[in-house]
Amino acid sequence: MRVLPLLWLWMISGCATEQQNQALERPNMEQQKVIDEVDTAVQQAIKRQDYRLYLTQGRRPVLPGLEQISIESIKGVCGTKYLSESGDVIRGEDAKRDRIARYNFAKAYNLRMFKHCKKMHSGD
Repeated sequence: MRVLPLLWLWMISGCATEQQNQALERPNMEQQKVIDEVDTAVQQAIKRQDYRLYLTQGRRPVLPGLEQISIESIKGVCGTKYLSESGDVIRGEDAKRDRIARYNFAKAYNLRMFKHCKKMHSGD
């Protein structure tokens, strides 16, 4: 008798997981807006031959999306530029949300631009 409720629960959780996976595959309007902004920014930077990557400001600078790579090695190949308003101080919830949005933009930008930078410097 306990098998039926467990089977039912398993089937429902499987359906929910499938719906979540489909939702993750299709970007919502806000995500699509960010994707479009990143695409535009990368295309404009490539036209200017500016392959610099975003670096956060503050006591411990970070390359969003490329945290595992040495900042010094990036500076020597691609170059870096500071992400605006990314210092150590956050004032309020609006500033926190803005910081997260800027970080996510910089992460997507850096990941895309790093591929272009590597291609330009590898001779391919």
